[in-house]
Amino acid sequence: MKYKFHFSAVELPHIAGALVALAFSFQFILFRKEIFTDGLFSNLPSMLSFFAQSLVAVGVGFVLHELGHKYVAQKKGLWAEFRAWPAGLLLAVGMALFSRGSFVFAAPGAVVINPLKKTKSGELAVTKLKKEDIGHIGIIGSVINIVLAAIFGTIAAVTGLHIAAISAQVNGWLAIFNMIPLGMLDGAKVWFWSKPIWAGFTVLCIAVFVLTVLL
Repeated sequence: MKYKFHFSAVELPHIAGALVALAFSFQFILFRKEIFTDGLFSNLPSMLSFFAQSLVAVGVGFVLHELGHKYVAQKKGLWAEFRAWPAGLLLAVGMALFSRGSFVFAAPGAVVINPLKKTKSGELAVTKLKKEDIGHIGIIGSVINIVLAAIFGTIAAVTGLHIAAISAQVNGWLAIFNMIPLGMLDGAKVWFWSKPIWAGFTVLCIAVFVLTVLL
């Protein structure tokens, strides 16, 4: 049976809601001075511009990171769908506003993966995941962020676009943060799979992030 990357009608609103909430929250971080110091909070054209730039800088990296997990999991025949975390969305918006752009709690949701595979008869059966499966699903999100950091970084170096430089830094940071080998973070999955791969890739993430900061 030919593989087909697919979404359910249930998860699409979850993805859209998380994307909007994340972009809305991070605009207060990325454009803190303009909004809170220069008083552009009530300037609708400026706020729309800030939102659009935040959507590119943060939203693209976040969504593609999560879709990477979904793609690899589905490629392996597993059930995988994105689910937003309502409390996390409210915290992201609330903290960004309350802290006046000093802090944001970015946990809008994640791809939920169940170890279920379809049998030849079309029924779902529980399957045991190998270490490689867990590691591949875990590392792909940060791989995507590193690729995006390189793309945005190149654009920033060639064109001097500020939003491209910000996008490169955000994606570099997302890659590093997710490689922390603790709890439910992707880094714990990669560490469980292969410590040498985790170490080498984490060093690469740090190197890329440092380069984006120097742009």
